[in-house]
Amino acid sequence: MFDFGLGELLLLAVVALVVLGPEKLPHAARMAGAWAGRLRRMVVDIQADIEKEVALQELRASIKKQIEAAGTVELRQQLEDQLRVMESSLRPPQPSSSTKPSNDA
Repeated sequence: MFDFGLGELLLLAVVALVVLGPEKLPHAARMAGAWAGRLRRMVVDIQADIEKEVALQELRASIKKQIEAAGTVELRQQLEDQLRVMESSLRPPQPSSSTKPSNDA
């Protein structure tokens, strides 16, 4: 997160020792460590939440595509069925072999 070298850390430690003194420095270091741990855990939790949301969004998009594809297939099937019904209603009825007109006249 921060790019501190060894020189910067030593300078920070010397300044903290001069400002806080030897009595308060251990307590301040513990508090700084505790805050750093809390901050790190918060960052990890936020990253995990973001990853979960991204995965959920991808899952939603995938499901939506599958629903649209399924809807397209169902729609095509319904249209083909309706087309067959309309074609059969437009065709003249085929005479059956049992109802042939007789030529007895």
